[in-house]
Amino acid sequence: MIIRNLVIMIFISLGIFSCGKMSNEDAGEINFRIKLVYGDQPLEMFKNYEYPVTKDKLLMTRLSFYISDMTLRAQNGDIIVKDIDYLNLTNSHTAPVAPNGFEYKISEVRPGNYTSFDFGIGVPKDSNAKAPKDFKSVDILSSSAEYWSAWKSYIFFRPEGQISLNGKLISETSFALHLGANDAYKKIVLNKTLTIVKDQVTHVDIILDMQKFFNGKTLYDIRTTQQIHSLSQMPIISQLAENLSTAFR
Repeated sequence: MIIRNLVIMIFISLGIFSCGKMSNEDAGEINFRIKLVYGDQPLEMFKNYEYPVTKDKLLMTRLSFYISDMTLRAQNGDIIVKDIDYLNLTNSHTAPVAPNGFEYKISEVRPGNYTSFDFGIGVPKDSNAKAPKDFKSVDILSSSAEYWSAWKSYIFFRPEGQISLNGKLISETSFALHLGANDAYKKIVLNKTLTIVKDQVTHVDIILDMQKFFNGKTLYDIRTTQQIHSLSQMPIISQLAENLSTAFR
């Protein structure tokens, strides 16, 4: 028993047992630059755009979402670089718009060549089964402002804005197309190669086209429904979630 324990201690001291996290000296950094567009135009908060097909004028005032299970894929092994986080892209896309969009940096990443990466938009099922009270105050899931108690779900994706309908001024009708509940969780796969180098920052652009959120697979009828606030609206939540799955590139 003494010899066995001694062998284990030697293995640990040599670093053969790894916790999966790189030391700062051995790691690189990745900077995901998330940029909002609207079709072929950069998207800026509080700026007018045309709704697909109907050409109603709209503007956006907020965009935020949960991102989860961010994974880099490689032939020699995949790594999860972030389990969950909450990103608010509003300020970075409000004039003056940040040239690199929303910069999301992750440090201590294992160097190597990666063939693709993927992530979820929303909160995974196991965590979504819990409520903010189940998490410590420092946890990203402790915010009651991002939770629907009636739905027993976090708000996965939160786009808000204003739209001109029926000849009214754009400021007279607001929209809040909040997505949530397990069926709205979407995995996004981006087949982009990237290389992480020790002591260097690797920049990776992620484009999110909000025009496709409204009309990616099917045109969302915003003239009929501008607010999502009931479980009875799951069919249109699912429609928007499917559209969202086409909006990243």
